[in-house]
Amino acid sequence: MTDTVEDLRKRATRLRRGVGQLGVLESIIDAADGPWLGAMDADGRGAAELRMHLVGRYRLTVVVTSAGKISHVQLNTPAAGAAGERVLSPKPALRKGWDEHEKMPKQPGWLDYVVEWVENASGSVGRHAIVEWRLRGADRQLAAMNDTIDTLRANLVEREAARDELAAEVAGLRAELVALVQELEGVISRSRAEDADATADVAPQPSEHETAAPEPMGDTSDAGVAALSSAADRSPLAAAPHEADVHE
Repeated sequence: MTDTVEDLRKRATRLRRGVGQLGVLESIIDAADGPWLGAMDADGRGAAELRMHLVGRYRLTVVVTSAGKISHVQLNTPAAGAAGERVLSPKPALRKGWDEHEKMPKQPGWLDYVVEWVENASGSVGRHAIVEWRLRGADRQLAAMNDTIDTLRANLVEREAARDELAAEVAGLRAELVALVQELEGVISRSRAEDADATADVAPQPSEHETAAPEPMGDTSDAGVAALSSAADRSPLAAAPHEADVHE
């Protein structure tokens, strides 16, 4: 119940119910003077339920049918005993707070009784009680807010600690990964070097014919060629054909 009196008036107007129902609700709301708070609901049958309280001391619940008839009223006051709660209901089993000294009013007079009760409750609560009630409410809200902040701080500290642990784990894993990569690179380098050495050991050796130096062809100059020609002419084989020609 957090709606103010003005909010309740707007809600009553938005209900768009019968004129009689709206008139009953507005009469009760208009009688409320002071920091009354409340709420309003409507059921599927068209009945409206108005709930109000004044600084937590006086509480009111009224159910009004769509025809503008009050079907249920519950009133709570700070008074002790049976007088602290009174219920007006057409059902005798639900009635409370009435006796032979103070009888429950007839149903046609329930609206006047409720309006008078709201006016008396508004006049019985002074500024001191209003401020005290608001202080209690604000103090509860402040305590709840402090608890929420403390909880958030504790959760933040826990999450920071978890973050630090995770950061340390990440750093360790990264260092281990770098070391593994370096080790793998070293293994690959050594393997390549060993393969190169093995390839050099099994390389084919040149044969004697391939390695023997070619014999010198002699002097290939013009003088050398002329000398060879002269020697050939003087040889017996070169002279044989001339002798044959003489015999012919």
